[in-house]
Amino acid sequence: MKKERKESLMYAFPPVPAKIQRKMEIGKRAQNFCVFLTRGVELFVRCFHRYYGGELKECNRYVFAKDGCARYIYYGGSGHGDRWRVTKHFREPTFFAPGWFTGFRDNTYVMYNVDAYRQSELKYCELGSFNTVAPLEYLRIYVRHPNIEYLVKSGYHHLIRTDFNGWNYQIPTVRINNLVNLKSNNLLKMLDLNRVEFHLLQGHERYYEQFIFCRHQFPKRKPEDVLMIAQVYGYACNRLQDHCVLTGLSPSRLVRYLLNHDVNHGLYHDYLDQCTQLGYDLHDTAINMPRVFHTMHERISALIEVKKTAKLQNIFEENYSKRQCYEYSEDDLIARQPKSIDEIAEEGAALRHCVGGYAERHAKNQTTIMFLRKADNPDTPYYTMEINSNGRIQQCYGYRNNTANNPKPPEIKAFERHYEQYLQEVIHGKRNHRAARQSA
Repeated sequence: MKKERKESLMYAFPPVPAKIQRKMEIGKRAQNFCVFLTRGVELFVRCFHRYYGGELKECNRYVFAKDGCARYIYYGGSGHGDRWRVTKHFREPTFFAPGWFTGFRDNTYVMYNVDAYRQSELKYCELGSFNTVAPLEYLRIYVRHPNIEYLVKSGYHHLIRTDFNGWNYQIPTVRINNLVNLKSNNLLKMLDLNRVEFHLLQGHERYYEQFIFCRHQFPKRKPEDVLMIAQVYGYACNRLQDHCVLTGLSPSRLVRYLLNHDVNHGLYHDYLDQCTQLGYDLHDTAINMPRVFHTMHERISALIEVKKTAKLQNIFEENYSKRQCYEYSEDDLIARQPKSIDEIAEEGAALRHCVGGYAERHAKNQTTIMFLRKADNPDTPYYTMEINSNGRIQQCYGYRNNTANNPKPPEIKAFERHYEQYLQEVIHGKRNHRAARQSA
């Protein structure tokens, strides 16, 4: 749009209908509005800010036509005069707040009379059916590239994206995916699809970008195979090739199986890794394509857990004797170590705290968990302690970490002080082990 035309339209804006004017004035909280209007073939938009208290002020104006678009902002007050001015930069409206700088600004707005675009030169822009947080930015793009109408109508509206930028507040902008050829008015050429591919993607338009990517990776594959690869693996084509090497399956056969069994490539990758750990033959179709995948995966996971637990229990038992020097007794309290991994989990469940998550670290001697029990009831959870490698008590908590209206009693605090002193003597070799009293 030429400069002269922009300036001639500056004061040609239609008045806001009285009904809409009253709607904007009602209410005491601050709010923003954009009113769509037509006069002739142009589409006009007038933007208002309602201040706290009800004062209404117009701060932005827009005009859209086939030959371009323009944005106007109002300059008033000392030094500027009382006038509108054409801005060099087109963007979504900025609504200024009164008084001092207020930081982040709310640039959202309520739209009135949107259907006015249907009486203008932009009547085919599909603004009414395209949901975006930046409708004026969308109209700007449409003026330059009216062929984006085809994307909206054919289900490829997701290729028209809203980005956010700005200095101290978010200003939305609209961008078209780089895969779209905006120089063509033919939808197939815009999307770089042939008729077979276009019909194949109907109902699966959301996979368009992955489909194009996978088509480049597998140029000799049939379109239906490429679509399945895009649906299951997306941009992770390298992982598909790795899976095919591991299993001896063709890409088409593998992705068809995963798609039919509703299995994503990440879950399948974990499954193959588990089978490798167990020494299974991955070229056996009973393994690489089990009849009921999720049931098989649960069984494999359970078996892995059993083996892991058994291995961990062996490590636990190897370190058990090393911790006997940490056992201690004083008056009617004792500190004893857990007898098994399961006992740590049971302790956490009984006292409603998270010590169960320390079981593996305790088994591997990365930390030490000790049970503080009453001497006459050594198998009933009471307090739980964590001891670090320096012989210091990191934590000592009872039921619900002592947050259930059960403050730590003085005798427990005294036991902690004496026990930590004992630990220091043991670690520095100044004290022989004093075993905790055992239950009968």
